[in-house]
Amino acid sequence: MNKEHWQNKYILVVGIGRSGYDAARALHALGAQVTACDAGLPPMAEDLAELGVSVLTRWQAGLPEQHYDLVVTSPGVPVDNPVLQEAVQRGIPVWSEVELAYHLSKAPIIGVTGTNGKSTTAALIAHILNTAGYRAVLCGNIAAEGMERTLTDAAFLSQPEEILVAEVSSFQLEWVHEFRPHVGVWTTLSPDHLNRHTSFEEYGRIKARLFRRQTEIDFAVVPGDNTLIRGLIKTQAKYIYFSHQNININADRMVWCDATGVYLKNGEGDRRLCSIEHYHLRGEHNRRNLAAAVAACLPWNIANNYLEEAVSTFRPLPHRMEWVAEIAGVQYINNSMCTNLEAVEESLKAVPAPVVLIMGGVDKSYSAFEKLVPLLQQKARAVVLIGADAMRIENRLRVAGWEHNVRCDSLEEAVLCARDLAHPGDWVMLSPGCASFDMFTGFQERGDTFRRIVHQLEGRNG
Repeated sequence: MNKEHWQNKYILVVGIGRSGYDAARALHALGAQVTACDAGLPPMAEDLAELGVSVLTRWQAGLPEQHYDLVVTSPGVPVDNPVLQEAVQRGIPVWSEVELAYHLSKAPIIGVTGTNGKSTTAALIAHILNTAGYRAVLCGNIAAEGMERTLTDAAFLSQPEEILVAEVSSFQLEWVHEFRPHVGVWTTLSPDHLNRHTSFEEYGRIKARLFRRQTEIDFAVVPGDNTLIRGLIKTQAKYIYFSHQNININADRMVWCDATGVYLKNGEGDRRLCSIEHYHLRGEHNRRNLAAAVAACLPWNIANNYLEEAVSTFRPLPHRMEWVAEIAGVQYINNSMCTNLEAVEESLKAVPAPVVLIMGGVDKSYSAFEKLVPLLQQKARAVVLIGADAMRIENRLRVAGWEHNVRCDSLEEAVLCARDLAHPGDWVMLSPGCASFDMFTGFQERGDTFRRIVHQLEGRNG
C-alpha cells in the first residue's frame, strides 16, 4: 500500500510495547491520524506523544469514542481484550502488527514460526543469505541482544532488493488476514502458551495461518516427519520438507542434516550440499534447525561454498545452549530460552551425561513433567528446582520415580547447589522449561543472571 492510502486514515493502535510503538510511529509518518492506547503507563508512550500521536495510557475502558478505519493490535494484547472485541462488534478491521508490516513491506518476507527453534532458524536463514551476498534483514519476534527489530520497522524501511527474515509467534498470527510470506517455515509443534490459547489444537491452527494465503509461487518449509504439522497446513505453496535424518517420504524436495552433512533430495536424486564439521550448535534439534534454514534458502539457489562458509561461521544465539565456562572440570551451559517441556528434552539429548539440570519458573502450559523421567534417568545426576512451580514439578517427577531433586529459593542458590552436586566431567545446565516472570523480567535477565553467577564462581566479574 502506498503512502496515499494511509493519509488521513483514523487508526487505533492497541498496546504500546515494542511492536505497538513501531506500528504507531510508522503509521503516523505515513500521514495517518493515529491514537495509541495501553492499559498501563509504558515508557515509550511519552515518545509517541512527542511525535504527535494521541496517547491514552492506563486505558481500561473499551473502544475510545471516535471513528476508526482500522485497529492494529500488539502481540501482547489477548484476543478477548474489550477494545478489540468492541472493534469487531462495530465492524472495524483488526490487524496484527505483522499484517500491517506485510502491507508496508517492499521486500519479500520469510516467516518462521514454531514452538521451538524459531530464533535460531531465522538467524541461520539470514546468515546464509547474507553470506551469499543477499541483503537479508533479521527481524520479528526474535529476542536476542543486538538483533531485536520488529517486522513493522523493517518493513516500513524496506527496499525491494532486501529479504525480511522474520520470527513470527502465534500471538502475532491471531489477527492476520492477507499476510503472505514468500517462504513460510514451521519448525516444531508442542504444547505451549496454553495460558493464552484455549487448547493445543487452537494453538496449532493459529500457527498454520502462516501458510493459508500463500500461492503457487510461494514455499512452505515443514518437517517431513511431523504428520501433525503437515495435517494442519492448508496452502497452495510448494512444499519443501526438512529433517535431521534421511527419511522415506514422497516429496519433490527435502533437505536433511545428519551427523555427516546437509543433503538435498530432489527429482535428480540425492546430493550433498555441505559438511557440518565446523557447525558450532549442539544437538539433533540444531541439525533440524539447520536443515530448515537451508531448505528455506533453496529458492535463492545458494552455492555450496557459501553454505559451507555460513555453516562454519554461525554462532549460537545468547541464552540458547550457550557455553558459559568450565570450572573444576564442569561445563556450565545457559539455555534460559528453554521455556517448555519439549525444549528441556532436546537440550538434555544434546549434551553428554551426566547433567545437573536447573529447572523451574512458571509453567505456562500445565506440562506433564513426569515425561522427563526416562531421559533424566539416562542423562541427569540431579535436578535443582526454582520458581513458582518448583514444588509441582518436583511432585510430578517423584510420582514417576525420580527422587534426585533439590529445591532452592533463588537462582544463585541453585547454581551453588548445582556446583556442589556436579563431578568433574559433568555439565551444569540452566534449562528451565518454564517462563521466567515470577523471578525475572524475562528469559534474558534470567540467563544474564546465570552467566554472572557462573563467572563469579570462575573468579571474575560477570
